[in-house]
Amino acid sequence: MFDRISADKRQRVLYSAKRAFAERGFSGANVNDIAKEAGISVGALYKYFRSKEDIFLAIIEASREQLESMLDAILAAEPTFYGRVEAILRAAVDSSSADPDMVRIYIACTTQELTPLAAELAARIESAAATKYSAMVARARETGEISPPCDDRAAALCLDDLFLALQFAFGSAYYRERLRVFLGESAEDGPDAAVASMLSFIRASFGGSGVL
Repeated sequence: MFDRISADKRQRVLYSAKRAFAERGFSGANVNDIAKEAGISVGALYKYFRSKEDIFLAIIEASREQLESMLDAILAAEPTFYGRVEAILRAAVDSSSADPDMVRIYIACTTQELTPLAAELAARIESAAATKYSAMVARARETGEISPPCDDRAAALCLDDLFLALQFAFGSAYYRERLRVFLGESAEDGPDAAVASMLSFIRASFGGSGVL
């Protein structure tokens, strides 16, 4: 039923829910408050979703669709491995700055509170990136662009960890301070410097004919 309502109403509901979960966590988010901020009745909200878990999963699904669309656009536009990596690094920074609430929700997914949903959350959030990054690494290795020191899936995992580190650093106060602890004063140079540092490390690690 949620898919059949107007796009504007869907966006209001998802935005309201995202703010509630980001600000109060899963346990603290209140369905009544979500409905009120979205401008609908609680009864209507429960017609769209059976539970608070379903509302949370709807936010995750909407974000997954956005991520997959973004990755498809980058893979289509960037022909080289390192061009794609740089574009994804920049997209990670841009997305965290534009939507810090979603970064907080992603971080919340890793907490003990959401252990009962861990398997489903990981499958929804990680599957698209895992498949696309593995394929990206495999193609670059086959063409000689890179020479990764491990298998394609492990290399894809390492890449994703770096992308997440950068995304979290610009969407969370804790991870921003973490970046400062590791990088020192250079962390103050902004996202361009952080992207350049990450890209330099990836080039050195993955090697191949694409190394400058």
